[in-house]
Amino acid sequence: MKLSPQLKMNLNKVAVITVGYTLINIFIFFFNYALINSPYSLGPSPLFNFKSYFLANILVGLIAGVLGGIILVSVNSQLFRRRSFKFANLTTLAAYVLIFALVNVVTTFTTVLAEHGFSGVSYDAIKTASRFILNPTLITTFILWGAVTLLTVFLLEVNDKFGPGILLKFLLGNYHQPKKEERIFMFMDMRSSTTIAEEIGNVKYFNLLNDLFADVTNTILNNEGEIYQYVGDEIVISWSMKKGVRKANCLNCFSQIQEKLVDLRPIYEKKYNVMPEFKAGIHYGSVMAGEVGVIKKDIIYSGDVLNTAARIQEQCNKYNVDILISKETFDLISDTDRYQLIPLGNIELRGKKRNIDLNTINII
Repeated sequence: MKLSPQLKMNLNKVAVITVGYTLINIFIFFFNYALINSPYSLGPSPLFNFKSYFLANILVGLIAGVLGGIILVSVNSQLFRRRSFKFANLTTLAAYVLIFALVNVVTTFTTVLAEHGFSGVSYDAIKTASRFILNPTLITTFILWGAVTLLTVFLLEVNDKFGPGILLKFLLGNYHQPKKEERIFMFMDMRSSTTIAEEIGNVKYFNLLNDLFADVTNTILNNEGEIYQYVGDEIVISWSMKKGVRKANCLNCFSQIQEKLVDLRPIYEKKYNVMPEFKAGIHYGSVMAGEVGVIKKDIIYSGDVLNTAARIQEQCNKYNVDILISKETFDLISDTDRYQLIPLGNIELRGKKRNIDLNTINII
């Protein structure tokens, strides 16, 4: 069974969390081992077995990473993506406290009662259980893993903020020095946006854009696209050349978004009394990619291809079509059998000295 790009990204996040949690647990093990072997300690118990406890800590880290990773990644992508960062942290903290408390309280009282007998709850049993629950080691573990859990949610939110893979590129310094890349860009703009904004008002229009961008995100990711930026009601999507031309990803992305919006039409008409539609321009070329900014840093692409793609998208209204693509870009794309190319000629673009061969496409 072939995995979707979205599922692959989620599995990669779970893998990173699992490795991180395992390393944290290994660090805790060696920290405690060094502590109990220090001159200020009585030393380890005669029953202590280094290898067994070390392997047990690795196993616990792996289990915590897999289970915690699956839960946090799933919740973040399905529940938190449309919520505020504050909501995500408070919800995570409340769930963590509840689960930790339930597991430890139930486990402790069950163990103590089993030792003292289930016939009745004695004062000594409650006192023993309370002493264990309020143990400094357990409280320290609670605080440490609570912080790790909140940090995990924070990093997942930051990753969504920058876009898939961008946070890692920042941390590794991949774009500290500008790099030349060949990329495909699609400028996708909502039709009649000014008219729609006037009709439904600023608040509803903002909510419309929020819903619209959320609804098309998975389609973009499933076609291996990267959301470069949102500009008002416009989405700028980018692909590396390899990903963009493979299986006609850049064309499939737009056609599948249009199909999805048709399916969602009843929802948008009921909620906003409008049917949002996109028009798009696609072009490829060389760009310089690198970090810019001092107080606020970002990774940007700079090059003529972005201006050209934007100008191509502007021509959609003139020719009354939904999508335009330069012929040189279309010729690079593989698996285009389902698309019929309709040439429009050698077109002059606003602000450009060189004319460009433009085409629209129909789905066969």
